[in-house]
Amino acid sequence: MFKHLTRVCLRLPSALETTNLTFYRFAGHSKWQNIRHIKGAKDAERSLLFTKLSRQMKVAIQEGGSIDIKKNLKLENVIEQAKRANMPTATIQSVLRSCEQDKSNSKSHLIEIKGPGGCIILCEVFTSNLHALKQNISTILKKHKGKYSDGGGMHLFEEKGVIVAEMSELEEATDHAIEVGAEDVKDTGGYLEFTCGASSLNKVVSGLEKFNYRIKSASVEFIPLKVQELSDEDLKICASLYEKLEGLSEVVRLSDNIA
Repeated sequence: MFKHLTRVCLRLPSALETTNLTFYRFAGHSKWQNIRHIKGAKDAERSLLFTKLSRQMKVAIQEGGSIDIKKNLKLENVIEQAKRANMPTATIQSVLRSCEQDKSNSKSHLIEIKGPGGCIILCEVFTSNLHALKQNISTILKKHKGKYSDGGGMHLFEEKGVIVAEMSELEEATDHAIEVGAEDVKDTGGYLEFTCGASSLNKVVSGLEKFNYRIKSASVEFIPLKVQELSDEDLKICASLYEKLEGLSEVVRLSDNIA
């Protein structure tokens, strides 16, 4: 089905192009992506990274209704990501046990935010008191040219599996992407980024590992179908907004459509 996939621009086959599975997020190296890469280096600090993964496990358990990875695909994906980040097995088990004992009635919610320059930010949270959390977030937004969206932002995104691997020859990676069932692969400047269907994440990862790819990360993410360009000033404000939001213990993950 990928016979029209070219090695230069990695277009999807004509039979699938009508499904609008076109991804703009990874085109080029925008200022925002550079800012996020710098922030990402800080996020690699062990304690903060593990905290984020622990939050994602809790959400996966709440949504999937089970701590059994055989019955909860989302939890399996997060645990695999935690293992790649060298999160100790004892820590993972501790998170799972705490979720079994948790009686706080926390739930996951998705908050749509209209940020600086008209960008859309999806804020995934896990909390037992959404009203109080939204009040805290509202205070942060007022200081960063942001507000709650009236809705409709979700249609600008699509959930996809995103796999980052150490760089290898792009032409060969294109052939491997076809074989393992990935929808796209791009050189993002030192790394390869494979995109696949959300439910195919583990299958694609396993396939790539058989080809000896060293996987840096693999997760299901909200990918924007179209992006919003911002001024330098708004990019700086967004960077500060991200820092404040990620500092809230209830915030699980942030996604955006910034170019």
